[in-house]
Amino acid sequence: MDTDTGVGEKNYSRELLYKLRLSPLAKEKPKELDAVDTIFKPQRLRSAGRTPRRQPERLQTKLSQKQQWRGKPKHAVAHTAEKTEECLHKVSNPYKRRPATTEEEAILRQARSTLNKLTPENFAKLAESFMGLPVNNEHLLRSVVDLIFQKAVDEPRFSEGYATLCSLMRAVEVPREENPEEKIKFQSLLLLKCQVKFEHPDWANFNYELWDQKVASATSDAERDRIHEERTVELEKSKQRTVGTVQLIGELYKQKMMNLHIMHLCLHKLLTNKRDEENLECLCKLLRTVGGLLDSAIDKAGTFGQCMDRVQEIIDEKAVSTRIVFLLQGVVELRQHEWTPRRKEEDPKTIEKIREEAAAEQAYQAKTERRRRNKHSRKTRVDRDGSCHLASLDDQDDLMEGISGRISIRRALLPRTTRR
Repeated sequence: MDTDTGVGEKNYSRELLYKLRLSPLAKEKPKELDAVDTIFKPQRLRSAGRTPRRQPERLQTKLSQKQQWRGKPKHAVAHTAEKTEECLHKVSNPYKRRPATTEEEAILRQARSTLNKLTPENFAKLAESFMGLPVNNEHLLRSVVDLIFQKAVDEPRFSEGYATLCSLMRAVEVPREENPEEKIKFQSLLLLKCQVKFEHPDWANFNYELWDQKVASATSDAERDRIHEERTVELEKSKQRTVGTVQLIGELYKQKMMNLHIMHLCLHKLLTNKRDEENLECLCKLLRTVGGLLDSAIDKAGTFGQCMDRVQEIIDEKAVSTRIVFLLQGVVELRQHEWTPRRKEEDPKTIEKIREEAAAEQAYQAKTERRRRNKHSRKTRVDRDGSCHLASLDDQDDLMEGISGRISIRRALLPRTTRR
């Protein structure tokens, strides 16, 4: 350094720098220093005389890629950068759940919410909650009946649970609107609903003319095809709802909410026209649901036997589609096997039941794998007395399924030359 001008390179010792760092003047910002937009974090001081470690080229490439992606060094923090938020598109009239305006509407909402949560695991708790709803007038009771019926028809897999819920509510009664002194029961309204939907199914009331008008008003082939597809879907849904109605009737008979005479009337109605495939499909569903109970019931007139004879006649005539013939044949074979299906239908299960089935499946797979390994690892051991044992590396009893694997060769059966 030039001693006259004071300009040049200056050298400071390490001890001096540490002392200056603790000085009060070193913690004050100089007045002549301009304002900066970026503040850098202080880096660690390297030990004197130590050369910086050279990073591998592969790591340097990754660091450079990260810096390019982020756009700025990792240790730099910019305070002047403004965050830009992407504005989402908002509709002018968003959906908002309208609060219940009346007490009746609030009760129906609670009933629908309870039915949506109904499962085999929490059935007892939710059924008790459902029965505790304050249903105190005829209009509200009819609305509850319609709600349960619609859920059972749209979800036929859960019809057994809905039928059990109906059985618990069969004694609920409210005053009639015309004559408050009389009472109307939940069971009466439910059976009336089932009768109306059974005698006038949705597929029979399907509005074909309305769909024909939509097809005629279509302006392009693509729109016409779309309308045809929507029409097919709606017609299939109406048929499935009819099948669901019949299945619910069978489940209600299991709960003893219908008598045997009503079931015989249903069978007679479904067999009136031998070529009505929709009714024959509903007949198959009804027989699969309650065929065992109807066959074992006391029937002096032999109505059920006559019904099965007519089913066999339809099969022999083959006047309907092959699909319906196979469905009817399946019912006949099911009766021959005492109404025990070959395949167990998939019903709703509890979580505990699913876990048990999963554990059983894992045990079966482990047993199969163990047998496969044992099959390739058999070996024969001959004792000093001449007896021969068929052994395996794993459990021999499990491999042979209870059959002993020991083979004894007596000395009397050996050749004379081998005897001493």
